Amino acid sequence: MRRRAVLRSLGAGVAALGSGCVGGAGEVIVSVQRDVTVEPGRAWTREDIPDLSASGGGIEYIVRADEPFDVYFFADEDAFERYDAYIKGREPDETPAGHPEFSQTALPKDGSDLYEATTSDGGARESVEATGPYYFAVDHSSYRMETRVDEYDEPLTAFVDLKVVRRRSPV
Repeated sequence: MRRRAVLRSLGAGVAALGSGCVGGAGEVIVSVQRDVTVEPGRAWTREDIPDLSASGGGIEYIVRADEPFDVYFFADEDAFERYDAYIKGREPDETPAGHPEFSQTALPKDGSDLYEATTSDGGARESVEATGPYYFAVDHSSYRMETRVDEYDEPLTAFVDLKVVRRRSPV
């Protein structure tokens, strides 16, 4: 329980520091700040992220946990469907890596026993140039064998701080 409080506090502190508008003003269209629990071989996903290609916009995230995990961001529905098939126990014909700028394996955070995955500069907003729809996943499986997870491992508890911002059109 103490770990969850620490994860939540760290996430809230970073959110407070980053609440200024990095990259200009915009409308927050997706905002998640919460603990998620992911069973071994599964993922926590956010699938309703609107397309930003016409209006412009960006994503910022920080995900922290006390064990290794992966973050995948898909900007292609077919790629996400193959990922989703894998997570649901089927064997897709290929395992796409996700968007290269936003998908990554969490690394140990300096001076802490936590693992962290973030957008650049510790969670700063980055422009999304790809056409959506978009899908975000905190992965606790052996997808692409980037982080190995045994079916008997403990569930992953991670704090997710995710924002997707659409640029406001000039008026």
